Amino acid sequence: MDMEVLSPNSAILDKTRELCTLVLGSTEYQENLKKVSAFFNDDDAQNRYHEFNELGKMLHQKQEAGALTNADVKKFDTQRDALKADPITGGFMEAEKTLNGIVAQISELVGKSLELGRVAEPEDLADEGCCGGGGGGGCGCG
Repeated sequence: MDMEVLSPNSAILDKTRELCTLVLGSTEYQENLKKVSAFFNDDDAQNRYHEFNELGKMLHQKQEAGALTNADVKKFDTQRDALKADPITGGFMEAEKTLNGIVAQISELVGKSLELGRVAEPEDLADEGCCGGGGGGGCGCG
């Protein structure tokens, strides 16, 4: 997005910065930041995680070629389980999921509010699974 829609001194951007300050000061963020920092201070953990990602890429290519075996899947699952069980890599994976979840939850709330023309309530967000946000039949959305 190259074009800036909001002026730099926009009240919306001011409140967004305020929200960012709130998120950065939250317990959820601070606890997960410690897990991320621990990971980036551990070369061995980073190497194991990198190797796992490379394995995932290789298996994806094998799957695309129709050559994926049960042994490949088992190897992947075993490595993933070992990473999750490790306090450093598992903590990092958990933190990454949580931090991405915070961003997604905030984005969903803002997006739904813009769509509705009012602040979205929890029940407005719960309807997403029913209609996929497109309106339509049979589930009370529209």
